[in-house]
Amino acid sequence: MMTGDGLLARLMPSASIPLETMISLCEASERHGNGIVEVTQRGSLQIRGLSPLSAPRFAHAAVSLRLGMDGETPILTSPLTGMDLHEYADLGALTVAVRDELSRLTGRDALGPKVSVLIDGGGRLHLDEVLGDVRVQAGPDTRLHISLAGTAATSTSLGWVEPYLVPKAVAHVLAAIAQLGSSARARDLINAREIEALRRSLAEVYAGEPPPRRARPEPIGRHPLKNGRLAVGIALPFGFTHAALLKRVTAAAGRWGARDIRLAPGRALLALDLTAKAADGFVAAAAAEDLIVAADDPRRHVVACAGAPACASATLATRELAPLIAHAAKSLLSDSFTVHVSGCAKGCAHAGAAELTLVGPDRIIVMGRACARPDGFISPKSLISGLARLRCEQADHLDLMPKLGTTRVLEILGAVPARE
Repeated sequence: MMTGDGLLARLMPSASIPLETMISLCEASERHGNGIVEVTQRGSLQIRGLSPLSAPRFAHAAVSLRLGMDGETPILTSPLTGMDLHEYADLGALTVAVRDELSRLTGRDALGPKVSVLIDGGGRLHLDEVLGDVRVQAGPDTRLHISLAGTAATSTSLGWVEPYLVPKAVAHVLAAIAQLGSSARARDLINAREIEALRRSLAEVYAGEPPPRRARPEPIGRHPLKNGRLAVGIALPFGFTHAALLKRVTAAAGRWGARDIRLAPGRALLALDLTAKAADGFVAAAAAEDLIVAADDPRRHVVACAGAPACASATLATRELAPLIAHAAKSLLSDSFTVHVSGCAKGCAHAGAAELTLVGPDRIIVMGRACARPDGFISPKSLISGLARLRCEQADHLDLMPKLGTTRVLEILGAVPARE
């Protein structure tokens, strides 16, 4: 897709990436693009700065590294599938079976490119908070739960099926989406008549409550594996870095004994198969490169899109501002207090509401989304100084914004209120 700094390529590797492959991918990014590498909130990999001439060359390099999807429907699996000590079930073989079934699906070409399937075996790094069109989720029983459109909490349940029936069930649902056209998604099937018809058309679907809610997954840190070793999660600040830095970190993972890298939702990277001592060494190496190695790093709660000049739609240099905002708001930032810095009103990096959203060039929205009507106007410089004043109001940041209210928040920040 075309952006302000050229074409962007998005990859969804369906397996762990050998360290040598990751280094080769970084080199391809430098050779064919501008060397900027991003990991998205869903755990996809993005390469920026490609040209019409270099994009096919990069695509060839990605396929030769066995990272190309060849037009297949994206299947997102739990980051530590088959390795996680705490997962309900190893669904690796099932994933292969689903992919094989979809390769034979009549009308597959009619599916939109964003239609996705999530296969979640559970464990510490489950996919409950990741959006998907078709969600297959393991529970404490041997059956698997299938639901449509949304996160685990918001998706619509179809019911429970035996594992051997899952590939055909998923293909059946995708065929129903394909019949609605190339722009259709699973949400277009969410009405009482369509859902009931879909349930009746599936073989041996059992009713029942969806799997129980689980604690929020935390990719940053150490995760025990079935082989007695560890997966160690780190993250890219604001989801991006330069290929040269990523190569250095990948090489450091190799020096400490890792064999592979795995992408994970939350803009995270997992180094696999480390001993406890090696984990300490790898974390120190990543910290030295200023990557995120602690779950409470305030930079995790500032969301920034590519911004200007990388995006042609942006009127704000978001990635220059994001570190300054994270520092100014560090005692406020948490799972319940997010600042969204968006180059334009599309809000590509964060679809939901945030406690504060700055939309280029100077719009401020309190407890809302980037596409909402602005509550006021403020320069980035004034926002940064205003955040320091807002921190002084902090008694319990869990309910700080509702307690203060929009008018008072704008006053503290020094914003000019929007006219009614």
